[in-house]
Amino acid sequence: MTFTKWHRAFRVPVGLCSLICLLSNIVPAHCQTQPNGGQNLSSGGGVASNGPIYRANRTTSGTKGIQRDGRFLIEDPRTQFNPTQDRKIIVYFEWEGPVGQHKFEALWKNPAGKVVVVTDFDFAPPKSPFSGYWTMLLDENAPTGFWNVDARIDGESAGSYTFEIVSGAVAVPVPHVRIPPKPAEVYHQTDAASVFVEKLDLEGKAVMRGSGFFITPDQIATTFGIIDGANDLRIQLSSGKQINTTQVAAWNRWQDWAILNINPSPSVPPLSMLEKPVDVGERCHAMAISPGGTRVISQVTVVGVSDQPPAGRRLNLSAGFDLNAAGGPVLDEYGEVIGLLGGSLLPGSAASLSGGGYPPLAGSPTSASFAVPIISLRAALSGAGAPTTLAGLAANGQFMPLLHGRDQVSFGTFALSMDKKNGASWPRDQKDQFSRSEGQMLLFINWNSKDKLKGSALVRFYDLDNRKIAESHSVNVNVRPDAPPSTYWAIPLEQFSPGVYRADVYFGESPVWRKFIRILP
Repeated sequence: MTFTKWHRAFRVPVGLCSLICLLSNIVPAHCQTQPNGGQNLSSGGGVASNGPIYRANRTTSGTKGIQRDGRFLIEDPRTQFNPTQDRKIIVYFEWEGPVGQHKFEALWKNPAGKVVVVTDFDFAPPKSPFSGYWTMLLDENAPTGFWNVDARIDGESAGSYTFEIVSGAVAVPVPHVRIPPKPAEVYHQTDAASVFVEKLDLEGKAVMRGSGFFITPDQIATTFGIIDGANDLRIQLSSGKQINTTQVAAWNRWQDWAILNINPSPSVPPLSMLEKPVDVGERCHAMAISPGGTRVISQVTVVGVSDQPPAGRRLNLSAGFDLNAAGGPVLDEYGEVIGLLGGSLLPGSAASLSGGGYPPLAGSPTSASFAVPIISLRAALSGAGAPTTLAGLAANGQFMPLLHGRDQVSFGTFALSMDKKNGASWPRDQKDQFSRSEGQMLLFINWNSKDKLKGSALVRFYDLDNRKIAESHSVNVNVRPDAPPSTYWAIPLEQFSPGVYRADVYFGESPVWRKFIRILP
């Protein structure tokens, strides 16, 4: 974000300096004045408001400031100033309010309460919040005591700020504010610590790709959905080097995160994890994936926070990301990790969005617009149990089985009824949410005719903890290239309690199609 080119200059009476005003969304207004008796420079004007619609989120003052990432930061925040030591005072405001064309005014009041200067300018901030700062140049004759700056927008009060000019020692200032690094610095540091994680099946074939990042020199954080069902994991470093691992240091299937052990350590500098909670409104960076497959930095905002047991806390981001970015870091403006992109609310549903027979449940996210707060990982790691392996997670029921031969199914869906014409059947009233009062649902599978298929097929239903709830009867399947058949099952709904379930269609011993459904009372 850059300054707008709009500006206005004032020529003031002898004893006062020129005033230059500049305003931009988030990039501050800049006005200068110098007290020495003073007089009104402008009537202020503006349009009366029906009520208080502008709110000052933050005000501060100091003598030094810096523009960084479209923001203005006071480097030495304090409220006391000495004219013999300080050459100027910067007063900064940040407001919430409606966007559009506005008149901005600042009324400077000396210790006697007299308005000595009024500065005004017109500007249309494109979005809220917007901010501004004014600079008052000091000389040795500046009256001591408490000064006040009243901000007005369209004639309505938009906040007030008080500072003190003293003749003696200045109170010890607050330590210098922390200055965020430039986005380019955040990008290069994060890119170096980021990895791609590929899920490999029994044949060593990659069936899903996501992201991750180093949190220690030999540990990578990623989402549980990326490792779910994997026989092996292939890690691609930013350098291009590839490392395989099956070692899992810690995990949480419902919270959707996993920590992988990497041995030997590739000596990649890890990212720092923020130790405090994150709230709505925080500006942050996320590592997205470009159409060409490279990493790009994206600025987003935390626009909501949800807590849905047993999935736990999630950060809602202002933008969604390609699923290849799931598992990547979300960082604050200082480059510290605040979250893990992804955070599926339904275990296994992230894999369902990867295509090829994995249709998503209605209402589930179609991109990584959630993030798991990194503080959740920190808390779990402090009490993590013994590490395990991918095989160990599969053995204790943490994994869903990978789909095999997904090209054997050309189309599958749930429906309420079937249309039968000329000896063929086709689903009618297709959906993935049913009420028990509807009696039954139909699962329709159209088999691919490219290869001959001969065998038996059935449907198994699982809850979100991978426990088998129900199983259909087995049907014979005989697919010939000249006559691709379809199969459907009538599933009684009374056997399901309200909730979300996973349906796996098995051909022989292997699952070949999968979908999530929701059952209502």
